[in-house]
Amino acid sequence: MAETDAIIIGAGHNGLAAGAVLAKAGHSVIVLEKNGYVGGMTGTREILKGCRNEVGASCLFPLAKEVTDALDFEGNGAEFISLPVMAINLPNSGAKPLLFYTNPLKQLTHLLFDHGPAAMLGFIRLMRFCKYPAAVMDRFTAGRLPKTMDELIAEAPSEAAREQLELVFKGSAMDLINRFFPDPVKHQTFRALLSFAAIQSTYKGPLSPGSAFCLVYTMALNGNGGLMRRVKGGMGALPEALERSIIAKGGEVRLKQQVNRIVVEGGRAVGVELRGGEVLRARVVLSNLDKPATFTRLLDEEQLPAQFLKDVRAIEHKGAWVHLLFKLNDLPEYGGEWAFLNKDIYARFGGAMVPDPEQMQESYEACGRGELPAHVPIAFQIPTIVDPTLAPEGFHIASAYGFFFPCDAPNSERGKLRDEMAEQVIDRICQYMPNFRNCIVEKAVFSSDHFAAMHGATNGDFTHGLIHPDQMLAARSAVEGSAHATPIAGLYLCGAACHPGPGVTFLPGYGCANEVMKTELG
Repeated sequence: MAETDAIIIGAGHNGLAAGAVLAKAGHSVIVLEKNGYVGGMTGTREILKGCRNEVGASCLFPLAKEVTDALDFEGNGAEFISLPVMAINLPNSGAKPLLFYTNPLKQLTHLLFDHGPAAMLGFIRLMRFCKYPAAVMDRFTAGRLPKTMDELIAEAPSEAAREQLELVFKGSAMDLINRFFPDPVKHQTFRALLSFAAIQSTYKGPLSPGSAFCLVYTMALNGNGGLMRRVKGGMGALPEALERSIIAKGGEVRLKQQVNRIVVEGGRAVGVELRGGEVLRARVVLSNLDKPATFTRLLDEEQLPAQFLKDVRAIEHKGAWVHLLFKLNDLPEYGGEWAFLNKDIYARFGGAMVPDPEQMQESYEACGRGELPAHVPIAFQIPTIVDPTLAPEGFHIASAYGFFFPCDAPNSERGKLRDEMAEQVIDRICQYMPNFRNCIVEKAVFSSDHFAAMHGATNGDFTHGLIHPDQMLAARSAVEGSAHATPIAGLYLCGAACHPGPGVTFLPGYGCANEVMKTELG
């Protein structure tokens, strides 16, 4: 059998992006996926009867133009949907909701008339403050070799810039929020929204040191502009488009192919062994899995430096959330003080239902004690409002993430806690949409334990290493001087474990493919 140029372990969106770039350049590619579908945590499949459900990512943020040009999603059958209302943020009772409109004039009017010029000015000043630290994070820059926090601080052009980075790298989200939204009453909505943005991909509360980094990372803007969108047919339509692209260019995507180990000969990765014993050989092997999954499950310990393995095992992987999918027989409506929002159907598309920062911190601390949170922050979505193809006629689907699930509780208790927290999530949604529970005809509840089993993510962590300052930037690299190489020659990482980290940006996969072509495939 002829040697393949590249074998890619895992058909998640980054693995497929790497495969599509390599295949487009004329290289032979085999992508191996243990499941019977592509996309991983950006996949779409039927979970609830007759529906296309997303177990993982559900919205597309702006992509780098270089990536969209290279991957040509639309040319491979993907279709994007604009969102008149990209998100709505619902605070505690008594505070005003905050909506994010696609139309800039409508957005300006909403901020001015519903939240006032002071709040709008605070938001503008916050975005201005975040611009520099977000820029040095290189979240949307393709092929950039990440630097350490110390290097970035040393290179800061001024004392003020150094202070900015010190705050973002070491401070809490509330240290930053209090600068621009200091009034707990007047600024309640913004304080809640920004606190929630800081904790979704961390194991921290908004008052925890280091949470400012995640806030700025989340607020970072793509220099190419653009708005949040949906993908028709669900987020899995993007990996499916990449699968078609790879196959059209002569590559292979093999489903239900479990990799048992990475084959190493003479210190170099030369292929993989499948569960059934078949060995596939390649010039290079790319892993779309996280670091522990790659280095501790697919390789023998003696093949790796002891300190490197120690560092890999020290990476914090947690999934402190429950994920719910719903099939609904009607479209839920806002009630009570929120009922006025029903006049715009797109205000029901999705967003967040968030308590005050102090309540979020209390919930995080309860989570650490193995207890359910008293105040569950929720990200929710009803995507059939903009894409009715996702459910049978006459039905809707909805999804929700509820945060601060006690993921470190004993295994014997987590199933019961998961189901109890699912009911808390539904109860909280009903505070805003009183008829939501009555609309449910079917539901599925997942915790990080399910993500670990379904997707192979360590501890179910969809970030492949939480967005904590000491786990980002150069800390994402496995080998100094490279964004994707590993201590094993010929073995590269192409997933979210690499810089710039999680989010559906396709940049880790795209960057890995380009590095491999420069260093290995010529």
